[in-house]
Amino acid sequence: MSPTIQTLLIGLALLVLFIGFGRLVGGAAGIRKAITLFFPLWLVYCLWHMSVGISHGYSWMSELPFLALNFFVPASVGFLVVKKWGRQA
Repeated sequence: MSPTIQTLLIGLALLVLFIGFGRLVGGAAGIRKAITLFFPLWLVYCLWHMSVGISHGYSWMSELPFLALNFFVPASVGFLVVKKWGRQA
């Protein structure tokens, strides 16, 4: 399995954990807070993942599209969850 697919799956699984914990703790407001916490943590992880690729000899320009994909797919899902379920508080 490619590292990009693995990173996307990790991001989506982590997002599900954040959503579940947020809902358990605080309902819709908890979901919103949990996803708000997820965004910067996921960005830091994706930047670290990009630095690993750069340290293995890839240029930052070749890693940039993967950073965008790896960050924005789980972040977009999180944004859609907030729009659907996070406003009910």
